[in-house]
Amino acid sequence: GGGFSGRLGATVGYNWRGRWCVRSLPADFKDARTDAQLRQRQLFREMVRFAGRAKRILALGLEAASRNAGVTPSNYFIRINKGCFALQDGELAVDLPELRLSDGPVAPVAFDAPQLLDAATISVAFEKNPLHRNCSQDDEVYLVAYCPEYKDFDFSDPASRRRKQAVLQLNEAWVGKEVHLWGFVVDRAGRASQSLYIGSGILGDFPTEQEDNNIDFQTDYADA
Repeated sequence: GGGFSGRLGATVGYNWRGRWCVRSLPADFKDARTDAQLRQRQLFREMVRFAGRAKRILALGLEAASRNAGVTPSNYFIRINKGCFALQDGELAVDLPELRLSDGPVAPVAFDAPQLLDAATISVAFEKNPLHRNCSQDDEVYLVAYCPEYKDFDFSDPASRRRKQAVLQLNEAWVGKEVHLWGFVVDRAGRASQSLYIGSGILGDFPTEQEDNNIDFQTDYADA
């Protein structure tokens, strides 16, 4: 039968993932506005906004885990990453190397250093099963990139585990900009591995020194 959607007195009805649910509104709501509370609210709004930019990626990497936890992928993302976010001078600061974009029991792959096939195309080779756990060679491996200047994510087409290489074609507007990379695996059931931070670098540039957590994006024309 149908369900109840909307507000009736102190009761709210809504549909979540095909199930009809009801909840009660708080009897007494105090809109406290201390500086700490206002900062916390701003931080939460910024985290939600950041999660929205990664919505398509979270649907791949967190769908199964969030369903098991009874929350949306965005809420699950905020739950497992809340320690990565802070406000600095009113702006959102994100600890990108610690950020998790996927979660689950699937065996990961081990990613090599990225190579540039051209100015905006990144290739990453990987060891298909470094932990020698049970897995399918048809599992799909994804690369994910984030450009802080554009505050935007992008991700690759899937590459099968047996292929041992994933390729990510990025927007040419990102060339010369800082880019951060992650990778993860998704199996046929939609379960994921935990995401792995691969590193960061300037897309299209060729730095001569490699810093901690930074990767020199080098051109490998032999693979082009």
